Amino acid sequence: MTDNIFFGIFGGLGLFLFGMRIMSEGLQKVACKSMRRILEMLTKTTIAGVAVGAGVTAIIQSSSATTVMLIGFVQAGLMTLKQAIGVVYGANIGTTITAQLIAFKIHKYALPAIGLGVLLNFFVPRKNLKYFGQILLGFGLLFFGLQVMTDVFAPMKTNPQFQQLFVTFSHNPLLAVLTGALLTMVVQSSSVTVAVTMTLAGVGLLDFVTAFAVVLGDNIGTTITAQLAAIGGNITAKRTAWVHTLFNLFGAGYMLLLLNIKIGGEPIFLHLVNLVTPGNAFAGENIERAVANSHSIFNILNCIIFIPLAGVMAFVVTKLIKGEVEVIEHGVKHLNEKMVVAPEIAIGQAKKEIVRMANYAQQQLALSIEAVFATNNRLRDKLFEKVKHREETVNLLEREIASFLIKIDQESITEEQSRITAAYLHLIHDIERIGDISENILDLVELKEEENIKFSEIANVEIRQLDKYVEEAVCLTITAFDKWDKIAAQNALEIEGKIDATEQAYRDNHISRQGTNQCDPKSGIVFLDILSNLERAGDHANNIAKKILELNSFS
Repeated sequence: MTDNIFFGIFGGLGLFLFGMRIMSEGLQKVACKSMRRILEMLTKTTIAGVAVGAGVTAIIQSSSATTVMLIGFVQAGLMTLKQAIGVVYGANIGTTITAQLIAFKIHKYALPAIGLGVLLNFFVPRKNLKYFGQILLGFGLLFFGLQVMTDVFAPMKTNPQFQQLFVTFSHNPLLAVLTGALLTMVVQSSSVTVAVTMTLAGVGLLDFVTAFAVVLGDNIGTTITAQLAAIGGNITAKRTAWVHTLFNLFGAGYMLLLLNIKIGGEPIFLHLVNLVTPGNAFAGENIERAVANSHSIFNILNCIIFIPLAGVMAFVVTKLIKGEVEVIEHGVKHLNEKMVVAPEIAIGQAKKEIVRMANYAQQQLALSIEAVFATNNRLRDKLFEKVKHREETVNLLEREIASFLIKIDQESITEEQSRITAAYLHLIHDIERIGDISENILDLVELKEEENIKFSEIANVEIRQLDKYVEEAVCLTITAFDKWDKIAAQNALEIEGKIDATEQAYRDNHISRQGTNQCDPKSGIVFLDILSNLERAGDHANNIAKKILELNSFS
């Protein structure tokens, strides 16, 4: 008998978890690209962020997925902490939709949904229909798992040991909150633990008050996902995770206190929930719907309270997680699409944006070489983070500038202007490739650390010397372009010959060192690849310098 109960709970929970994951993945495949764009664009105010967070989470059925996606945006610098706060608030509302669906008790459709889901997912070639099949399959497994757990939990109502356990919970709401938090931390899904809580309440093992206390704990426990996602992240990502934690922790805290304020022997908040729910949840009537409603209303109320306090929340998490945040402006600063009708002005705007893009690429290269010589993981991680921030910006600027230049070309422009826009398109490609080379160097740094490779002192000196020439060439080309300095462009071309000769000499030196066993063969592969990447960066600087001289437009 005990084995049957254990296997029923374990198997039912497994089916629910698996179904939830499959359904969420299917929904994300259908909607994730759109959701990312919405998250990135429509979060200018806290209230807008709340609406977006609630909507996205309701669609993809996972506050964890929304929060992790959000932390990814914050980590990349595409969203500020202030924007993220609203989305975090809204995600807590959106996740309550799962409980509302479960409260409809549509278990009888579970098996047909599984059958149709398998049919669409495995036997239909069209991607959209396959994704819809995945959603249906997950939906069916979710409700089938709930039905299995309901069937197992129902007989426990008469078991004296279980009765005593839940009597203890009913007399100690704080213990119920802690239990809900712990269980949710383990399974990392509040939807799962809220569903289990509703099932226990539905079969009479939990009363309304105790079930709500467990749900409060579920809300606290779900924040562990954001905390895990922020591990190794930047300061803003960690602050965002703490917004999620504090929002739910404070909310559960004051709501737990409200359980002691009663009307007619019923906690005031749950009394109000009971009024808007058909039946009497305190008598066990329609209790699943009452628990789902309490979950939704609590999170909506919590948002209403905390929206005006968004600035206070930002201040608290900033004090909690100390440190300076590097601000990288990711959008374009100088381009105005209305000005493409005035090509000469628009070309000047494009030039300013290209200079800005080039400066970020130059910084990327310098930071990636710093990472080669970083002496500890913390410093290395910070350098990696800075390079990745600039990489995001450089890639975005390349797309925006290219689009802007093409729009200029579509206007009535002179032959000279056409030649300039064409040259600018080549320039931004070479600048973006310098950024990509920085990423390649970071990959080599990672390999160096994974393989515990150490460079000889001579190798370190050679990398620094070649990098010095390359960075000088890149700096001269940026100056040449920015100031229309012909001499700077010619000097950059002269340095290219020095870069090629130096790279070849260092390759020969390395072969000689290997011949006398002065260095590890594994280190040689990484060393030569770093030299090769630096030489290629020099080639791109050379291409830029040639284009500048070809334009023949120096003042």
